[in-house]
Amino acid sequence: MKIEQSSSYVSSQMMYSSQVKKQEEVQQGTFVSQIKSKENMSLDEYKAYFNEKMDALYTHPSQRNMNWVIDITDAAYKRMQTDPEYEQKILDALAKNKAVDFGGNIPQIAYTHVDSTWEGCYGYTKGMKENDSYIKGNSSKHENNVKKKKEDTNKDLLEEYIEKRIQARKDMQEFRTKEYFKYKEQNAELNRKALVAKAYEQQILEEH
Repeated sequence: MKIEQSSSYVSSQMMYSSQVKKQEEVQQGTFVSQIKSKENMSLDEYKAYFNEKMDALYTHPSQRNMNWVIDITDAAYKRMQTDPEYEQKILDALAKNKAVDFGGNIPQIAYTHVDSTWEGCYGYTKGMKENDSYIKGNSSKHENNVKKKKEDTNKDLLEEYIEKRIQARKDMQEFRTKEYFKYKEQNAELNRKALVAKAYEQQILEEH
């Protein structure tokens, strides 16, 4: 699962290898140690466990002003909970993406979608913004105002984007709930009709 972007994608294998080793150390004595096994966790407990591992991943300094949006479906959490190899594959992919050195070409948003299948996972970056660590000299008052306006606009766009994602999930959940109860009612009606038909047949048999 490699994030697509217009600028060159520079991978840092040494940083990634170091992070994997560091990640294994962080896992000890944290949330995971408080629960006997992943299989016995509730879904919410496993989410907290996995998110803690994800938060411990190394992030390259060039990404410090970048907005990461990592969208993990419930189905993905459930598979990772019972499939250690898939869990590690997702963590490895996230670690590689977060270790990327973007240099001065920093995206405004890095979006990653994690699904229950590797084929369903994808990621992309959107927009570009300046990285302060690559800017030399002092900025003029006008430049600072322009930069602040851009940051405010980017923040508004990100908030709007996240709100739309949350609303879309709520709408989908509401739709699934309605469909479930609709199916349940239809099933109950069919069962009622079957019982009436059975009672009618029984009555006919008794009469004859």
